[in-house]
Amino acid sequence: MSIDAELERRPLRDTARKFLDHYASSAKVHEMASEGASLDRVFWRAASEVGWTSLLVPEELGGGTVSGSPFGDVGVLAAESGRHVAPGPLGPTNVVAFVLGHDPEQSDTLSAVLDGSAVAAWALSDGCGWEPSSVTARATSTGDGYVIDGTKHYVEGAPDADVFLVTARASDGLAHFVVDGSARGVTVSAKRGLDPLRTFGAVAFTATQVDARARVGGALAGDELAELAFCAAIAIQAAETAAVMRHVFEMTMEWVGQRYAFGRVIGSYQALKHRLAEHLLAVECAEGIATGLAQALDARSASASELASTAKAYIGDASVKLVSDAIQMHGGIGMTWEHDLHLHLRRASTNRVIYGSPSEHRERLCKLAGV
Repeated sequence: MSIDAELERRPLRDTARKFLDHYASSAKVHEMASEGASLDRVFWRAASEVGWTSLLVPEELGGGTVSGSPFGDVGVLAAESGRHVAPGPLGPTNVVAFVLGHDPEQSDTLSAVLDGSAVAAWALSDGCGWEPSSVTARATSTGDGYVIDGTKHYVEGAPDADVFLVTARASDGLAHFVVDGSARGVTVSAKRGLDPLRTFGAVAFTATQVDARARVGGALAGDELAELAFCAAIAIQAAETAAVMRHVFEMTMEWVGQRYAFGRVIGSYQALKHRLAEHLLAVECAEGIATGLAQALDARSASASELASTAKAYIGDASVKLVSDAIQMHGGIGMTWEHDLHLHLRRASTNRVIYGSPSEHRERLCKLAGV
């Protein structure tokens, strides 16, 4: 990241941090985790007002970027979300807004998503994989519209969503449809997730009718837009998880410099020094990959897909290993419900599998390389 970009994003980072210090302090996220409550609409409207939903949308459609690099900017918000283990559908909402921003015909829905009056979720996976190419849900043309059939699994934010962006297979390839959550034939089944601060669900579409205008971008916006949206979702997730790693590493460094055992601070023991050095390298690598992916997407580079899968393959495993080891270094206190570490482990573990596990993305890298 250039020095100029860092300076331009500093107010965004400071604003996001102050905002989350208020709405997602340690005490508040523990309270929310205990209650298992759904999305706080007051919080989400406030988040929308400070730009959480608009950075990936062109200025002429109501969005706007801070530094001129939208994915770099939204990465700042994702990083603060990871640092605070914040609630809310930051990733899926921004992906939906990003896709809708490719079609001026969707301006009404996009406006509602941007101002927080409508919560959006991306219905992608049919349960047999995460890659857009694995989508099996069908969209059958009826002449004046489409009928959508299929069940989407692991949909983040589904129980709270007012509108779904549904990726389905039409006769001319992949297509994306805006479907109202209250439409006939839409059934949402809330699912319990490992991360208590985010909601997930399965969404069944049974002969759900939509008109032709519900299709985003028309016939030209199919496979390419799906791949772009997939990489965008991974970029936001990678920035968040890398920030989880950085924050947990800093917490652990502070702890091992204060905790005494056998008359010495535990951070002075060689065995821990080696482990911490390895984790610092993992943090730096994760941040580098996340930054590289954001830059590739901002430049619309052909390497974005490879970088997205590299991010998933590396960060997914490294993050869970780092947070798990941090809990061990903290000892008994790190295993208590009152400590923040278990929330970070839950967030890292959830992010590890959403949009594909490390093993799935290692296989995808092989496919992309023609192996």
